[in-house]
Amino acid sequence: MLTRSRAFAQSFLRTRARFSAGNTTRLESEASPPTDVDPRPRGSTPGAPSTPAASTPGAPSRPAVSTPGAASTLAARAPALVLAALIALYVVVFGTLTWMQQTNFGTFGFDMGIYDQGIWLLSRFKAPFDTVRGLNFFAHHVNVIALAFAPFYWLGAGPHFLYLVETIWMALGALPIWLLARDRLRSRWLPVGLAASYLLYPSLEWINWWHFHPDALIITPLLFAWWLATRGRWGWFSVAVAVALLCKEDAALAVAALGLALAIRGRRRVGALTFVAGAAWFLLATKVIIPVANGGSSPFYVKELFPGFGDSLSGIAINLVTHPGRFFSLVTQPDRLTYYRQLLVPVAFMPLAAIEVLLIGLPQAAVNSISGHSLTHDIRYHYSSIVIAAVFLATVESCARLGWKVAVRRLLVALILVTSVAANVVWSPSPIGRQYHSGIWAVAQPRHEVVRDALKLVPAGAGVSATYYLVPHLTHRVHIYEFPNPWVPTNWGANGENPPDPQTADYLVLDTALNGAQQGLYDRLVAPGGPFRIVFDVNGIVVARRVAPG
Repeated sequence: MLTRSRAFAQSFLRTRARFSAGNTTRLESEASPPTDVDPRPRGSTPGAPSTPAASTPGAPSRPAVSTPGAASTLAARAPALVLAALIALYVVVFGTLTWMQQTNFGTFGFDMGIYDQGIWLLSRFKAPFDTVRGLNFFAHHVNVIALAFAPFYWLGAGPHFLYLVETIWMALGALPIWLLARDRLRSRWLPVGLAASYLLYPSLEWINWWHFHPDALIITPLLFAWWLATRGRWGWFSVAVAVALLCKEDAALAVAALGLALAIRGRRRVGALTFVAGAAWFLLATKVIIPVANGGSSPFYVKELFPGFGDSLSGIAINLVTHPGRFFSLVTQPDRLTYYRQLLVPVAFMPLAAIEVLLIGLPQAAVNSISGHSLTHDIRYHYSSIVIAAVFLATVESCARLGWKVAVRRLLVALILVTSVAANVVWSPSPIGRQYHSGIWAVAQPRHEVVRDALKLVPAGAGVSATYYLVPHLTHRVHIYEFPNPWVPTNWGANGENPPDPQTADYLVLDTALNGAQQGLYDRLVAPGGPFRIVFDVNGIVVARRVAPG
């Protein structure tokens, strides 16, 4: 009896050792369906390979004993290695494309120039009045995260750096998707498929293409916040939420919605605190920080983006409630329906099965849809950043919810991969996309050498008015304007306030082929006896130096 008990105990200990492989391994062979509500880490999976038995003392060594162990370790790490390779591939491809976009004059004053000048001013401890936009940097948006980039500007960083940071930051969003899917799907390889679909997502790649915007930086911390919440790691959850909030005031709406989603899933106390944090930051940003930075004026976009709904945030909210017909009329317009389709088709409409998670992006999607600015409901622009995070969180949760067995989960992920690749070909700016060769990516041209020669003639610190695509190459100075500013205020300030002083422009750097309706102004400025004298004129690229007031 004692021998049998001892044998049973040894067997139990060996089995327990096998089953304690760790929380990170999820095998596709697990039969039980995933739990999509429990926020606690799951236990390890039965069926993990056992540790090879030790060799008998004195017996000849057998090299074959160590080989399976090494192979098993490599196999266990393979999904993470493939994920790292996918992220690296994205960074190399889009890092190169965006680097060349800046080098080949494919960026503009709006918006690359706005952020580059603003961060440069902060790095030099100067008043952050952004002369590309005609606004204080923090009256434009509350992008506190920009302060973290200022030290890099001491080392010479600029637009190339901003593009690269955005590319890497966005690519790393594949990591929390993989971690969440690994927990939810209890699989080693299926999460890699969902991470790949994220990197293939057309809207993500378009946002990466369209200059630098702090909005894009919201995606990754928001994804991490949800995964950390499902793990109950509230300290790091708070950090992720804080990082998202510091990117832009828009993140506050997503954080408030995140709190509601957590409350719906049973985390009422944390959900309530998260909602309050999001709502409080939104009010602080829009009612205190922006007005103080802008001399008492409300955010510029209140009047600019929501015509017909009021000229204040409270007025817009009241009109949305009291005039629901107007709201539904806008959100069902054909261009809005196209917008929703292009957001959901790449993930096979899967997020609709986890609508409470999709709620995280609902406030931003609603704002985008009712806006009178067409770019807000276009997948190519940064306004959809928060929506992307919600779409992929809901996609993972939907796969877990609908995938009641392994075969179904495999089918769902395969379907998403197919639609992701197809959507990437049809709608994305990637090298496999149909639009790749349509001129969206700037390429080197012989004329660019002329432009670079012209830029070298502008002294550091001189005030400049330049053609829009030259502005991001001249932004490290106190006064840089998009022509015809500062003589004709254009896209300036919230309501045209604080008009620029023409005397602060010491140089003109213009592509005269793009003067358009401002050709008369240009002719007057460089005419004999006028305030500017041309010092460089090659192939229509002109540099003129101020010689008199005017």
